[in-house]
Amino acid sequence: MTDTAQSWLPTVIDLIDGHLYRVLKGAEDPVMVIEELKGALVELHPEVFVRGVDKLYPIYADLSDIVDGFPFDYGDGAEMIAQREIRDVAWDWLSMARNADGLNIYIDRWTARMAALPTIEEGRPFRGIAG
Repeated sequence: MTDTAQSWLPTVIDLIDGHLYRVLKGAEDPVMVIEELKGALVELHPEVFVRGVDKLYPIYADLSDIVDGFPFDYGDGAEMIAQREIRDVAWDWLSMARNADGLNIYIDRWTARMAALPTIEEGRPFRGIAG
């Protein structure tokens, strides 16, 4: 890990930890917590955002899009599925190695998982995921 990565990674981990702990506590709507997290990620310094954090945003955006019905349409079960996926992403985050390698593994795993979700009308998951 470079000196630059060492300076921003703890900040990013703390930011995401705070939101995803809230998801697992279960006292709040997980979709709303993910919406807040997306906003917080966008507000990070641009240099931090483009150093890997930009790959986290599409994952969280896809999770919150599940409840919107496009490109994922799960009908009446959409809210339940979104909440389950968000809890899974939170659990996985909070159990990953707290370093750059752990972050990369997490990003790769969840990018693949989101890309594998069935979509409707030839919809594609969030635009940041190449397919």
